Amino acid sequence: MPRGRLRVYLGVAPGAGTTHALLDEARRRVAGGGDVVIATIGTRRRPGLDQASTGLERVGDGTAVEVEELLARRPTTVVVDDLHEAGSARHDHRWEDVEELLDAGIDVITALDVRRIASLADVVASITGSRPIGVVPDRVLAEADQLQLVDIDPHTLRRRLAHGGLCPAEELDAETAATLQPAALCALRELALLWTAGAVAVRRTVDHGAPVAQVRERLIVGLSGGPETEPLLHRAARLAARIPGAELHAVHVLTGQRPVVGVEPDANRLRDLAVSVGATYQQVIGTDVAAALLAVAEAEHGTQVLVGADQPVAPAARTPQRGGPPGRTAARAWGTVVAGGRRLRRGPGTAARLVTLAAGPAEGLDVHVVCTASGSGSGAMPRSRPGLPRWRQVGGFVLSGALPALLTVGLRTADPWVGLPGVSLLFLLAVVVTALVGGLVPAIISAVVGSTLLNYWFIPPVRTFRVAEPHNVITLIVFVLVAVLVSAVVHRAATLATRAARASAEARALAVMAGAVLRGDEALPTLLEHVRSAFGMTSAALLERAGGSWHLLHARGPLPPRTPAEADVTVRAGENLVLGLSGRTLAATDRALLRAFAAQAEGLLERDRLARAAAVAARLEATERLRDALLAAVGHDLRTPLASATAAVSSLRAGDIAWSAAEGQELLATAEESLQRLARLVADLLDLSRLRAGVLTVTPSVVWLDEVIPPALDELGDPARAVDLRIAEDAPPVLADPALLTRVLVNVLANALRHSPAGVPPAVTASAGGDRVQVRVIDHGPGVPSQDRERIFTPFQRLGDTDNGVGLGLGLALSRGLAEAMDGVLEPEDTPGGGLTMVLDLPAAAEPAEARPDALELTEGPE
Repeated sequence: MPRGRLRVYLGVAPGAGTTHALLDEARRRVAGGGDVVIATIGTRRRPGLDQASTGLERVGDGTAVEVEELLARRPTTVVVDDLHEAGSARHDHRWEDVEELLDAGIDVITALDVRRIASLADVVASITGSRPIGVVPDRVLAEADQLQLVDIDPHTLRRRLAHGGLCPAEELDAETAATLQPAALCALRELALLWTAGAVAVRRTVDHGAPVAQVRERLIVGLSGGPETEPLLHRAARLAARIPGAELHAVHVLTGQRPVVGVEPDANRLRDLAVSVGATYQQVIGTDVAAALLAVAEAEHGTQVLVGADQPVAPAARTPQRGGPPGRTAARAWGTVVAGGRRLRRGPGTAARLVTLAAGPAEGLDVHVVCTASGSGSGAMPRSRPGLPRWRQVGGFVLSGALPALLTVGLRTADPWVGLPGVSLLFLLAVVVTALVGGLVPAIISAVVGSTLLNYWFIPPVRTFRVAEPHNVITLIVFVLVAVLVSAVVHRAATLATRAARASAEARALAVMAGAVLRGDEALPTLLEHVRSAFGMTSAALLERAGGSWHLLHARGPLPPRTPAEADVTVRAGENLVLGLSGRTLAATDRALLRAFAAQAEGLLERDRLARAAAVAARLEATERLRDALLAAVGHDLRTPLASATAAVSSLRAGDIAWSAAEGQELLATAEESLQRLARLVADLLDLSRLRAGVLTVTPSVVWLDEVIPPALDELGDPARAVDLRIAEDAPPVLADPALLTRVLVNVLANALRHSPAGVPPAVTASAGGDRVQVRVIDHGPGVPSQDRERIFTPFQRLGDTDNGVGLGLGLALSRGLAEAMDGVLEPEDTPGGGLTMVLDLPAAAEPAEARPDALELTEGPE
């Protein structure tokens, strides 16, 4: 019996339209005369989907795939939605039910979104914050006969959610809500596109027999085990992530030679690094690192090779042919090298040798040389003394005597074939070489020594210092002139090079110093660290004199100087301000640049002090605004209940009026209600002041939501009886203060009740997402514009409330403060279909040994 065909619709996110695609395909097949039945379909009470599924035959109740009934019915096609869900009585997973139907020769069309692919679960968890529970193995999708991506723009999906087109607001759990954030939707869409591109590449290879190397990029990165390994591997991983379906192979070549880096590379560490970025790790043995990497690239059908520009190369036993390493059947590679903006010179390094070996005539392999030097380029400043370095001067003095002597010995035997003109030119060449290496003084010495040896051994009469011909005197003078001129040019070039290096280093230092100004609160410590490293010092400190003693303001490095006397170098940075460095003394030219750093340090310090003063002024201004708002609110909201209570008590005490028992009770109830309202307002004010002062006592404990939500509803009275409670059965307890959590819920629920339209009560849902629990209070009222959502958390702000009897406007401000005190978050969201949803996010607690309380009966509103 031929196996059935599997068609999969893969959505970029929940709500992308995979269920619509399933139903459209089912209707198309029915119109074509096919026998199609629906096993499961996730309409989620969406009218459009319910209408689209009308008229299609169903088997079972739609909650599970009834495999036995379907095998007995034997339709040509079965529609199975939500492939990741739990299976039927025959299997643990729904995709296993589908495989049994396929084995029976029944076609299946199914759907899922990218979150449910097993290999992507870790990436999805990093995007959404929670790992998906139901996943489908990649092999199931790889074996599908047709795979179609259902794409949708994230903004379009968000609009669909706002209009209630995805699911009812009461069914929006924590995991789905995290998935539907704009940043998460963009990341999931990109993930789906990349995964689908890779799957299509594999399918093309299998179905059409295309060469493997032509349909998928395979990156080979060579690891030396040195300090450049990790940044090189990360660079390769980023490059692979930009290429759909790319594979990354990390290769470490064991040469048997002593490592240049000084320590043996840790194979386990290299393997862990490779696995952490999704690479395949392997070790190979070879005497030539470059040849070994090319051999691995050929075996793995590699298309790109990455190596570090400063990777060492092991000595090679022999040099392979230009076309490739020994044993390569064809030279099919070409190399492109860019390293620090310059062409890489072919030398002894692995990178240059790899390019040489990969320079075959055929295309197929790119070589990337990545600059992975660990230094930041901000080391000690170059020397400021112009001219040649000391090692070149020493070399010049050695050459000034050695070259003329060696030429004399060699030319004594070759004189008859060279002649006096050739001998003179060779001695002149020796003078030029000495001048190029050592400068003026070694060149003059070389000219004097060379001219003396030339006169004594080669100019007639030989073995005497007498010059018989006038033109030979000119030869000796030219020797000295050439030496002076060439050495002068070399000295000037060296001086200009030294000055250029110095200017470049100073420009980099000043650029970093200027950039530090833009780095906020850490600008001054960053500047001191750069001063310390730029001048090669052990420590740098900014000292201020106040009250007759020195104070250390900021420091970098071990054992910083605490007074100017303890510093090796001091530069005045301002009045009573000194920049001190320890480690060595500095030249005068270095001090000029150091004074620029000191001036910048003074500016940064002044900026920090002004910023702190501005912050204090802003807090004072905010406090003043808060005081004004408090006085304005207290003028009515506190006086009204106080006046009502006073009037009721005064009436009862009046002796000239005889109140009946019912009237007396009514006045007492009025006084009690007014005093309770006054007590709540004062309590809110006290709690808000404690929150601002940071002295609110929080006692976190394990709290079941079933224990705190019903009492909060009871506190709100009869209007709260209509609230619809939907707490997930698997919702874990939260770690919170029960009393504070109850107050938060009361405030948020009261706000939802006040703004909910008549006949549409608010709803409360609770669900887990990772290690957090979300309580969502949903209303379908007018909602709050996005630009005003932060204002509703401002104290004494009653956005949209015209009734002053609703309170001081502290409810949401206090609720957010209490939530944050319990390590929680209170944020507003749009309610699907219209309205406002307040999301209370709290840390989940480890479930205690005792079972979840079930004696408490939840208050549930009408469906």
